[in-house]
Amino acid sequence: SWRTEMEFARGNLIAWGLPLAAAAVVAAFAPALAGETIRGRSRVVDGDTIIIRKIRIGLFGIDAPEYRQKCSLDGRPWSCGISAKAVLKSAIGTKLVSCKLMPIAGAGPARRAGVCRAGRLELNQWMVVKGWAMAVEAPVGGYVLAENTAREKRRGIWAGTFLKPSAWRQQRQK
Repeated sequence: SWRTEMEFARGNLIAWGLPLAAAAVVAAFAPALAGETIRGRSRVVDGDTIIIRKIRIGLFGIDAPEYRQKCSLDGRPWSCGISAKAVLKSAIGTKLVSCKLMPIAGAGPARRAGVCRAGRLELNQWMVVKGWAMAVEAPVGGYVLAENTAREKRRGIWAGTFLKPSAWRQQRQK
C-alpha cells in the first residue's frame, strides 16, 4: 500500500538523508587547510581582510588600519581604515580572487590567512606598495622593502601619522 511505501521512504530518508545532509554541512564549514587555494568572488571587510565563499581570510604578512581606525594628516584626523578598505576593494574590482592559505603560528583553525591574487595582482604586496598596509610577517621575499619604499615616498598611511594597527586594536580592548 502507499502507506507502507511512505513509511519505507521516510525510513530511508532518515537512514541516508540525515547523515548525508550532516556531512554536507560539515564539509561546507570545515576549516580550510594551509596550502589549500580558495577561489571566488570576494567581499572586502577592511584593508587586510576579505571573505570568499563564507570563509574569512586575512591577507598574510600584512597589517592594515582597522575599518574604524583614524589616522592624522596635517594635524587633522582622517578615516584611514575606511580608505584602506576602499583601496583594496578598488584593486579587486569585479575580478575573481584566489587565496593560497598559509599556516599561522599559534592560531586556531577558525583563523585563516592567505596570499591572495585578483587576476595577476598580488593583493598583499600591492597594499604594502601603495602604503595602505604594513609588513608584519615575511613570506618568501617579504614585504619589508615595499613598506620602506612606501614610507619614503609618503604613500597611503605614511602621508601622515598613525598608530600601528596592532597597537590600535590593543588600545580598544582596554
